[in-house]
Order: sequence, then C-alpha cells, then structure tokens
Amino acid sequence: METSMFKFDNILVCLDLSDMDESLINYSNYIVEKFKPKSLTFIHVMDTYEIPEELSGSIAGRHRPLNEIILEEIEEKVNTVYRHADSPKPSIALESGITTEKIVQFARKNKTDLALMGKKIGFAGEGGVVKNIIGLIPSSVLLISETTPHNISRIMVRTNFAKPSYAAYHMATLISEQTDADVEFHHVYKIPYNYFPEQSAQALLKLKKQLDPYIEKQYNKFVKKYKLPKGIPFEYSVDLKGDEAQSLYNYAIKNRVDLLLTGTRLKSQLANVIMDSTSEKLAGVEKNIPVLIVKDSKESVGFLKALFD
Repeated sequence: METSMFKFDNILVCLDLSDMDESLINYSNYIVEKFKPKSLTFIHVMDTYEIPEELSGSIAGRHRPLNEIILEEIEEKVNTVYRHADSPKPSIALESGITTEKIVQFARKNKTDLALMGKKIGFAGEGGVVKNIIGLIPSSVLLISETTPHNISRIMVRTNFAKPSYAAYHMATLISEQTDADVEFHHVYKIPYNYFPEQSAQALLKLKKQLDPYIEKQYNKFVKKYKLPKGIPFEYSVDLKGDEAQSLYNYAIKNRVDLLLTGTRLKSQLANVIMDSTSEKLAGVEKNIPVLIVKDSKESVGFLKALFD
C-alpha cells in the first residue's frame, strides 16, 4: 500500500451554522499547525427548499439575498476564530441543495483528503446527515465533539486483522510523525452471550487466558501478512453483548486514548452505500472520543465511480 495515499493536503471542514462551527474552525487551527495542508475549505450547504424564496427576505430581516447573509456570517466566524490566514489561506464554499450530495460532489471534484465534521455531543442535531456523508465521501473523515482537546498523544487503531486495519495503521503512522503520538492496536473478540452466560470478573479472566494463544496467533499472522513492524503495542477485549463499538469506546475511555482510528470497507446494498456497523456506531454522537474513519482513497473513488457514474 502506498503511504502517499494517506495525506492531509486538501482538507474540507463541514459547517452547519450551529454552535458546533466554532469548535470545528478552532480545531482546524490545530490540524493546520500539525499537518501543513495545501488547501483548507470551509463548506456550508443551504437547504433552500426549506425556505420559500418569497419569505427568505423577511426571515432574514433585510432586503438582501439569503446566500449573501449566510456567506457573511460564515466569513465573520472564520475571520474571528481561524488563526492561519495565509498558511494556507482558507476558502469558503457556499452550496445550495441537498447537503449530502453537495458535500460529496465537492470532495470528489476537489480531491479532498480529509473531511472534518462535528459529532454534536451537547448541541442540537442527530447526526443523520453525517452518517450519510461518511458512507459516500471518498476521503477519510475525522469526527470531533465540542469538547475535543487540541492534542493527540495516544492513538488506538481498531484491528479485525484485515486490510482496512492495515490502511488505518498507515494513517496512524502519518499522524504520529507529526504529533509524536504513541500508536497501538486493539481488537475486539466477539462471543455470543448464550455461549458464555457467566460474566463474573473471575470467569472473564479465565476466558481471556484461554483465548490469549489464539488471539496472539491471529495478530502475528496479521503483522506478517502486511509486513508491519514488530513490537507495536496490542491489546484485545472480549465482547459478550454484540457491540464492538462500545467495547472499543470503553477501552479508549479507560486508557485515555486521544484518537480512535477505524478502517472501513464500503459495500453496496441496492442503491445504498453502507459501512461496516462498527465504524458507523463509532461515528455516533454519544461517543465523544474523536474518531477518524480511514478510507483507501483509490479504492473509495473506484468503488463510488463504478456505483454512481
């Protein structure tokens, strides 16, 4: 896998005119400082179909086009919060139409490497649009909350011993090179509850000891297959409830992980594009650790082109 596929040259920050925008613009300062992108664009999509044209002027309270007013609001936010006016000079894209469609089109046309989006932990919003965009956008997606600190010192890479985990590791090394963060792998081994009804601490410890040789063998095969460096820290959890995302999140919280990376493989189902369920759940608003959903850009572009073009 070419490491050049994992880069932060062109960054897209998705705004929605909520209080979350300030957090996203502020976090983009940190991203720019660490990764020195070539371009940074703040994008907002106006859902104009929700406001009849004849009412937009009165709602705005002035005789000016609504797009001018919104653009002015975004410019004011960016000028107030963004600190790197010339490195790179930010662009503002104001689109009109269906949010998912416009953001995905912009990302494809402008070869976006990373899309930065909000999880909205405390703010209004259910994140449905975010999930749709994640499935369709060809770039990797970083999801932050309004409480995300501007620091990355410990990175956890979800591994299921498959190719997406390999891609996520390469992205983690790129981030580590710029932040000096430690990188570790974590695997969740799933056992149906009916096969292991006893969940006492002692019983779980006994089960883990029995699993250790098998999990270690699987991990070593993964390292050998993808020619990964030896000595990368590796841990695993046992999931009895069928919720890998929650197991990953619990471990990350307990061990003060700053960033959780998950590779994902897109699949088609009729007219829809779906991610694996764990990546989708990790994107949920109730999990406030930042999550980077890593995509192999060449694979994603090829898949989406074959599906929609």
